[in-house]
Amino acid sequence: MAYGEKDTIGRWSLGKLAFLERYLPAYLRATKPAMHRYYIDGFAGRGQWIDKVNGQSVDGSAAIALQHADKFTHLYFVEYEDERAENLRALITNYGATQKATVYVGDCNEHLPTIMKKINYKAPTFVFLDPSSDQLQWKSIELLSKWKTELFILFPLNMTLLRYLPRRGSQEKWATERLDKVFGTREWEEIYITKSRLYLASELLNLYILRLKDLGYEHINISDIFKSDTGQCLYYMIWVGKHPVGKKIMDTVFEKQSLQLKLF
Repeated sequence: MAYGEKDTIGRWSLGKLAFLERYLPAYLRATKPAMHRYYIDGFAGRGQWIDKVNGQSVDGSAAIALQHADKFTHLYFVEYEDERAENLRALITNYGATQKATVYVGDCNEHLPTIMKKINYKAPTFVFLDPSSDQLQWKSIELLSKWKTELFILFPLNMTLLRYLPRRGSQEKWATERLDKVFGTREWEEIYITKSRLYLASELLNLYILRLKDLGYEHINISDIFKSDTGQCLYYMIWVGKHPVGKKIMDTVFEKQSLQLKLF
């Protein structure tokens, strides 16, 4: 979660974190019979943030997860920036979870293969994937799908991906390469070429969802689009899982959070 100037976050981020805060306790109750349970945060940030509106301290995804550290076999946090990784280590110490949590510094896509080797294929594993832009690559989602995982993904459609698709002129090579990595296919290009701008966003979202289903994630929830304080469309939060119980729980969470988001 590498957003926020001066480590501040906006209301749209508070709503996103509330999804996680509501869901994790229910997830842990549902998976209680399992011998082992794991938590992975691929873009963990610093653990604590400042609400840019009122200046109050806000628990980030890492702090929310560490409140339940005793119920997980292990928690894995990945953070790209050294300074924020140090903040995470301090947070882990404050929670008395040094034996229960590990911080990796660097690219989430490169560290996930190492992390997953430490986890049994049958162990329930909750993965929070909250990039600030296009950092999450399809190869990582494909890897995670081979385990008993539930994923909660930030899909940066409006704030990043659509900006790589110019209305006029040719597309930059680097943009093409980045979109290939996000979608894991070149199918997005046909949509870009053949669909009108009016339907481009919905068609790209549908492509991403269909590819998630093809990986075995039968149960899917898509949030309302998150917007900035000025009303600019930003991203969707997508939950995917392989068990109907998780879907039932997340349905309730999404319903409550959708109502709350409308108040922001």
